[in-house]
Amino acid sequence: MMVEVLYLLIFAGVLFFTGVTLFGVLLSIGLSFLFVLAFGMFAMFIKMLPWLLLIMLGVWLWKKLT
Repeated sequence: MMVEVLYLLIFAGVLFFTGVTLFGVLLSIGLSFLFVLAFGMFAMFIKMLPWLLLIMLGVWLWKKLT
């Protein structure tokens, strides 16, 4: 829910500063897309962090014991 609100705020903010033109709308869509992409990747990293730490621990133990 919060990501959608931030998406709309970024979209409206960029439109406010660039004006409602074709360039402004395309720039707003592009920046909003990059925002959602970046925070989506960050959320996926946080979601997978326990598994990544477990894999790192397994590799460390494997190297230490062999």
